[in-house]
Amino acid sequence: MREIFENYPLGCAAAATHDIWSDGDIAVTSDAARLLYGSNAKTAAAWCALGARSDGRSGDFRFWVRVFKHLSREGAATSSV
Repeated sequence: MREIFENYPLGCAAAATHDIWSDGDIAVTSDAARLLYGSNAKTAAAWCALGARSDGRSGDFRFWVRVFKHLSREGAATSSV
């Protein structure tokens, strides 16, 4: 997989890692997941984390776990109101 990124410029994050999402914005991704999946957004984030973990993309795994936690905190905040 790394050979795919050999022609990317040195400053490109994709050239340094095979992770796709690892430097994404947690809040923006959480909002997008909520808009796309509604009440299943946490489940979708969990599946993304599992997929990244099984593919060996540790940075993406950590990213999706943070998205999952962000969605969990948001859910807890709205359910207590």
